[in-house]
Amino acid sequence: MTQFSTVDIVIVICYMLILIGVGIWTARKAKTTEDFMVAGRSIGIWRFTAAMAACVIGGSLTMGSSTLAYEHGIGAIWLGGICALSIFLLSLFLRTKLSDMRILSAAEGFGVFYGPYARILSALVMMIYMFMVGVVQVVAVGTIMNVMFGWSTQVSMLIGGVVVLAYIVIGGMWAVTYTDIFQFLIMTAGVCIICPLMAIHGVGGFSAFVEAAPKTHLDITNLGAARIVAYIFLYTPGFLVGQDIWQRAFTAKNPGIARKGTALAALYIFLYTVALIIIGICLVIAMPGLENPDLAFATATTSFTPVGVRGVIMAAAMAAVMSTASSEIMGTATVAYNDLISNYKENITEKQGIMITRIIAIIVGLLAIVCALWIQSVLVALDVAYAFISGCVFVPLVFAFLLKKVSAKAGLLSLLGSFVTVIVFMVKDGLAATTPIMFGMLVSAVIFFVVTAIDRNKHEVKIMEDGSVIVDGVKQEMKKRKSAQV
Repeated sequence: MTQFSTVDIVIVICYMLILIGVGIWTARKAKTTEDFMVAGRSIGIWRFTAAMAACVIGGSLTMGSSTLAYEHGIGAIWLGGICALSIFLLSLFLRTKLSDMRILSAAEGFGVFYGPYARILSALVMMIYMFMVGVVQVVAVGTIMNVMFGWSTQVSMLIGGVVVLAYIVIGGMWAVTYTDIFQFLIMTAGVCIICPLMAIHGVGGFSAFVEAAPKTHLDITNLGAARIVAYIFLYTPGFLVGQDIWQRAFTAKNPGIARKGTALAALYIFLYTVALIIIGICLVIAMPGLENPDLAFATATTSFTPVGVRGVIMAAAMAAVMSTASSEIMGTATVAYNDLISNYKENITEKQGIMITRIIAIIVGLLAIVCALWIQSVLVALDVAYAFISGCVFVPLVFAFLLKKVSAKAGLLSLLGSFVTVIVFMVKDGLAATTPIMFGMLVSAVIFFVVTAIDRNKHEVKIMEDGSVIVDGVKQEMKKRKSAQV
């Protein structure tokens, strides 16, 4: 593999320094907890679209799609395609009650529908999910830096994780949003435009690309039904109810911007996947016997692009990973503060709230780095994350949107039963098994609908235009929040 030049390395280092600089620049905007956690709910359509797309596109999609494309060709479209479809479905879900509340976390909305105990348990589940996804991204950052700089994987993970943590702690969601916009631009230039065009040029042009592509790589079904179904179970529920994604939705200036921007982000994710498929197939044509397909993206970068351009493209890969990592760490800190601390402790000032959230983010980030240094399989961490979010939260939260009246007992018992089920099947079948998700969702659905059918004490939740909540005709007291003027 061609080595990265000093110019390439300098480009990536400058990219990381810019991220920290953005964190410092945006720190002045974080004057209230609402500013720090959801960017003051003031993000416009184009900034929102860029930030949402960057949040969803992480290391698993970037590295995974290029590897799948190298091994299976256009069958790799299922990974990014399912992610894009899930985000498009989310744009439809944003027409529901949750998007109209002035809340900071999905768990807070869970508590409105199903009560305080359900809020606490859903917050714990959300934190497990986001923390494990964050660990995956730290591992991915370390892998990219290891390939580029030749440092040990451990040192690479430590430095990459600290960079992400630095701009989060300084600027909060404002920093995450603005760095994501910057990362979106780099991803678009490097992954969507430069690398695919140079890869096609490297194999002799578009005609040669079409003629030389292996026939097996032109079969969209060659990924196999089992893997496709697994992707549906893994990604769709998580994207629809995950705190990391909903927290992005809460940053939009209004629900209309959230819906439109999310739909546009879904289209971008699909096009991003197509670009990665082109890169992967070009690499098969040029280097059919790659020893380690997991390094397909890095190999394509060094094989098809010249000095200087490689640095931009590897920065783009890091951008995809870091944008997701920052979302997970910020989301975990938000849920911990909003649902487990401020909800039960009175008289916390805005400055104290921001400081507490920063401290939590530091703790979460350092734990994620430690866990990334220790963990042996990225895929296992991802399986654990989606087992909890899909198996436990999906059913009760989705039907809170859809049903006119809900049962608080149904939501709590469904969440509790599925939580126990997921843990039991992880112990029984292993962390990487699909049974925890499948049986978790099954148990969740059975408990939810049975209890809903027999519980006579259902209540109706209405969300007003000002974000206030009315339960069975009685206005509920929600925590008052004001965004600072910026």
